[in-house]
Amino acid sequence: MDLTFSKITTDHMGPIMDLVAELKEEQAGVSFIRVNSQEDLIEWLEDPKVYVYGSFIDNKLVGIFKATQGEKGKEHSCHIASALTKACRGKGVGKKLLNYSLEQLQLEGIWMVRAYVYSNNTSSFTTLLSAGFQWSGTVHKHHWDDKLGKYIDDLIFHKELPH
Repeated sequence: MDLTFSKITTDHMGPIMDLVAELKEEQAGVSFIRVNSQEDLIEWLEDPKVYVYGSFIDNKLVGIFKATQGEKGKEHSCHIASALTKACRGKGVGKKLLNYSLEQLQLEGIWMVRAYVYSNNTSSFTTLLSAGFQWSGTVHKHHWDDKLGKYIDDLIFHKELPH
């Protein structure tokens, strides 16, 4: 297994759309399923305040990480989101992608990183905690989950990077 990481560019449009389709098919509870077209991706990739990185196994995109930098007065920070193919979950790929991406963000001058994770997404919040993130708070009863038949909280995490 040859695991590599790189910045995502417009050259990766097809693989990103394939990953999004896979996430939609499994009805993954991640923000990436809201991508409906290549135009959505181009908007991200052309925005200087959006950083997108990917993890690849044998040149196949298996994970994506997106960081959106804060506006005026908040440029030191960003909000992050990440998703992996089902086959790569629980194998350390997510944590490696997270660590790679945090290093890249630090090079961009970003030193405060925040993530919002649904309370039923244990693998995501345990990955964040194992990478040194701290739980900052909870948006109680954020949304209703039909499958679980209950409200799900949104957990807030943050990490201050060395600067």
